[in-house]
Amino acid sequence: MQATYWNGSYWPTTIQWIGAVLDTLLAASDRSFTNALIEYNGKVPGAQSSTSQIQSEIQKYFSQVEAYYSNEDTIQIFGAAYDDAQWVVLEWLEALKFINQYDAYSKSSLGQSDIAKFAHRAHIFYNIVQDQFDTSLCGGGLTWNPALATYKNSITNELFVSSSIGMYLYFPGDSNTDPYPNPRYTSVTNNTLPPLLKLAAHDPLLLDNAKKEWTWFKSQPFRNAQGLIIDGFHISDNQTTCDEPNDMIYTYNQGVMLSGLRQLWEATGDTSYLDDAYDQIWSTINATGWFSLRGDDSGAWAGLGRNGIMEDYCDAPANCSQDAQMFKGIFFHHLDAFCEPLPTETPLIPDLTYTAPSSLASSHASKCDSYVPWVEHNAHAALATRNGSNIIGGWWGAAYGHPHPGQDPWNDPGLLNQSPWACRSQHGCKSGGVHGRNPPQVDEGDARNVQTEGSGLGVVKAASDMILKRPPTYPST
Repeated sequence: MQATYWNGSYWPTTIQWIGAVLDTLLAASDRSFTNALIEYNGKVPGAQSSTSQIQSEIQKYFSQVEAYYSNEDTIQIFGAAYDDAQWVVLEWLEALKFINQYDAYSKSSLGQSDIAKFAHRAHIFYNIVQDQFDTSLCGGGLTWNPALATYKNSITNELFVSSSIGMYLYFPGDSNTDPYPNPRYTSVTNNTLPPLLKLAAHDPLLLDNAKKEWTWFKSQPFRNAQGLIIDGFHISDNQTTCDEPNDMIYTYNQGVMLSGLRQLWEATGDTSYLDDAYDQIWSTINATGWFSLRGDDSGAWAGLGRNGIMEDYCDAPANCSQDAQMFKGIFFHHLDAFCEPLPTETPLIPDLTYTAPSSLASSHASKCDSYVPWVEHNAHAALATRNGSNIIGGWWGAAYGHPHPGQDPWNDPGLLNQSPWACRSQHGCKSGGVHGRNPPQVDEGDARNVQTEGSGLGVVKAASDMILKRPPTYPST
């Protein structure tokens, strides 16, 4: 991903919210490397690695995280929708978690000088949404974009769970009152902003935001009959309830809340949050056809994939937008975070978070172990789509159980006019695009790109982490 698409400063072929997600995956990968040092002293079973090699990788990728901080187009994304702002919050929280984890392991100064500025950026972008929970329409939740008609969509509200509880646990506090995402903000936009209010570490407001958001989300009919989360709700004229559902199913909507639910357990000790997540994970796995893999209908569309492999509706007809090409990797990143072992002896943050009794920790580990074969299945499927340059394709199931085994349509474009790739209006496919709010933005030359490679990184990293059973080692500052 980095050798092919990173230009030394940013990823020039993608859009800003995806850049934030890619940077999140980069920082999360450094956490994975650090866990390899902690658990295996660099000698991971079956891997060709050493402590010095892993240390070199950590420093290389963290320098790229630092470079992206300086080159992120914060002016553009600052004025975007409420979901966009929260990808930036999660991005810099992930970087802060890595810095704290690496310091706890190595007593290194790596990243210590970045803590204040990373925290300030997370603060600036969380400030956009922290007071936007609105009970006047649908009884609560955040709208997607305040500049448009009200749309209470799932991703914005799932992000509010994960960004709020992440800020509560890992934000180190910020007394910098500069409200501007970039020094050029006023000259570029001709806008001025009021001073940013100081925000202390572990402010109870942050925990309250996460709790009330999840309570509201559960109270609304966001799930379909399969237990899958739909895209969201519009509101009819002169109505105040969420009465016009957009029933489209996207992969990332099934996963973004998972890290937040895990962290809500950490902060409250309430196991209902974990139970909610387990239910969502099994609904998702079931909707890929995993449990009918050896049955007569193993290749049938199951709601979110087939043959046990996760798909978005646009994968097979090959008309995914840039947005949708990133969705599967986001799901696996948050599943990966959820399945970190629960702490049993030392709280992750003393006096603030809970430890798990051995029975709960064992149960959590057992449930996450049960997901591993499915995660591996998807990782192998993603890796099987690599072309001669080792770039992962968008449709992970392309080589599995269809009339052209072993072929990805983007290696043989002539196949795009044949079944199963040709658009026949199945699963929302339309010849002019894909059903939903994301317009098609790809052509034949864009079918392998930084988004598809980023999604591949998400699932491969999740498979590696979940197999190696990494410990929770990222204490707060």
